Amino acid sequence: MSELHVDSLPRAERIRIATDMGYFPVVVTTPDGALVAVFRAGAGHMGRSGHLVASRSEDGGRTWSAPVVVANTRQYDDRNPAVGVAKDGMITVAYHANAMYDAKGQYMTDRRNPKAVHTGLVHSTDGGRTWGEPMLFTDHAKWDAMSPYGRILTLPDGAMAMPIYGEKSWLLWSRDGGRTWGDLTFVADDVNETAFCPLPSGEWLFLGRTSLDEERYSLLRWSSDGGRTWSAPTKFFAGRRLPSDLAVLPDGSVLAVYGYREEPYGARARRSTDGGRTWSETELVLHDKSRNIDCGYPSVVIHDGWAVMLFYDAGATTTYDGTGAFCEAVRVPVEDLIEVLR
Repeated sequence: MSELHVDSLPRAERIRIATDMGYFPVVVTTPDGALVAVFRAGAGHMGRSGHLVASRSEDGGRTWSAPVVVANTRQYDDRNPAVGVAKDGMITVAYHANAMYDAKGQYMTDRRNPKAVHTGLVHSTDGGRTWGEPMLFTDHAKWDAMSPYGRILTLPDGAMAMPIYGEKSWLLWSRDGGRTWGDLTFVADDVNETAFCPLPSGEWLFLGRTSLDEERYSLLRWSSDGGRTWSAPTKFFAGRRLPSDLAVLPDGSVLAVYGYREEPYGARARRSTDGGRTWSETELVLHDKSRNIDCGYPSVVIHDGWAVMLFYDAGATTTYDGTGAFCEAVRVPVEDLIEVLR
């Protein structure tokens, strides 16, 4: 195994997207070719004032607009976005609304109050420039109180599949462009914060963070029936390479980006040419200057010949308002990635 720092690549670019915010970024491409990143502001990793914002780039990730509010339900900590773009262009953001805080704003670990957590949903019909009124699912929805997170898949027939987890990991389906949701598909009982990727072969690849208490690592699975059933798991390397995102490169290979929660903390990437069964000997270091494990959660899109990879770093902050955190994008030509990740 070898390491290569992305800053050593002559054409790599590093862009600061947001400062004093930026947790858990998820980036998608709109039908008009813009990039929209949704991430957390208003608090640190935990905090009742946390809410979701979006920033838009119209030049492939080189510059980004000032963030606009996506969801801020005031009494809840709005967090953990899942983001997808329907075939008609409407953007859906699902999120976890958490009110498990005491009067002093301290997070409570007692989760026995089901009305303190909900699953939220909000839409944009203008490419992420403005957002509608957030709604919270009620107790009759069997997925209410679960946590979405990651990229929502949009399939050729228009169906959308949302990664969502509670004590188990599921896919939640929409058949009307993200307006309504139902039909849960069980994925696994040992993972959360999952990434899903349809492959050129027709298989789906899954990379998820194990929920086992004694260890922390990521697991790979494959599906040959469109995400309905999944293979037995395979470990994605040892150590805390989590959580992750996946993207198919133009040559059909797969790029995995993931947090690196061991020293030096940050985010990294690898490439697979066989659908995720083996991975490049070289590990590309995207960021290695985080001061602790509060970092990573990368998200990637392939846009106009470039891989645009986002991640966050909580910096040295110990505050609840997120001061010191930031979100960055690293842009690398796809042909350069293919050359170095062999």
